[in-house]
Amino acid sequence: MTKFLGGEKMKKVLLFAVIAMFLMVPMSFAKTAISESDLAAVTAQEGVTINFDCFTVGAISIDVQSWGDSDGCAGCGGYTGEGWVGASIEMSTDFVNIKGNLTIDVGTNAGGTTALIIGLPTLNLAGSMTQVVKLSNSSDLSTNVGVLGTAYMSGLSVSPSGQLIIHAH
Repeated sequence: MTKFLGGEKMKKVLLFAVIAMFLMVPMSFAKTAISESDLAAVTAQEGVTINFDCFTVGAISIDVQSWGDSDGCAGCGGYTGEGWVGASIEMSTDFVNIKGNLTIDVGTNAGGTTALIIGLPTLNLAGSMTQVVKLSNSSDLSTNVGVLGTAYMSGLSVSPSGQLIIHAH
């Protein structure tokens, strides 16, 4: 079932969405300019911590995920028009759970490379997911729809941890 739903692709899309969200968060807090005298008083800081303990992702839904063949199947007994199979997907409100601290700091390793180090909070994918599996003659699964059934998934648990290290090369 994972292969049918493009599991690897879905994991990558979710990962990129979460990383993009983390990279946008620090920029969204800048509301006022710091004066020269205020900036001069800031020295030897330890980095930045962003706490996600009160953060909720909420329900996630994908209207359509489909794959198909735009020229049909020439040698399949008359099925020569385009055909698509796919699903509409609903994930529970607790499917993506982010807790703990995201830390941002700068350091230099023993080899002399200076890097931006982003310590990731706990990210847990562990809710439930329901997919309505459909057949259609359009990629958006909106016309001539036949429902094959409903797939349900729960018990998925992924808890990545670690640091994202960014440096020049």
